Amino acid sequence: SFMPAFDTYTRSHARPDFLVIQAGSNDLGVLKTKELIENIKLDIMRIVLLFPDIKIVWSDALPRRYWHFADNHDAVETSRKRLNMALRKYVKELANGHTISHPNIKESERALYRFDGVHLSDVGNDIYLNNIQAAFELFLEDGAKSFPQNL
Repeated sequence: SFMPAFDTYTRSHARPDFLVIQAGSNDLGVLKTKELIENIKLDIMRIVLLFPDIKIVWSDALPRRYWHFADNHDAVETSRKRLNMALRKYVKELANGHTISHPNIKESERALYRFDGVHLSDVGNDIYLNNIQAAFELFLEDGAKSFPQNL
């Protein structure tokens, strides 16, 4: 559902300089990981073709304490990591690509999640938004492609 929403947005708003994409979490455990990765890559390719000046930012799919539709939590976590690795690599290969990882958001930290184990708590959301802000400061000031820089 990402592309229809993006198409609608670009019809009524100025085109963004940056587009942060954090996608796929709700499809983990539903779609095969390879299919999900290919679908996201196709969406990104379409955006780049339609808007060649846009800077694509892949923001890693976050871990969860609970995955809907998952019989095996560890298997979905493995899929999430594969998704992030594949999309980080793909986006870094783009001329205008950037990536954001969130190593300070861990499923083991209960305080970062609401009672449902899926959504971030206020504290978790503050950490997430701080990561996004720090990443953009790094991208704009230093020309970095990744946040944190060691990934």
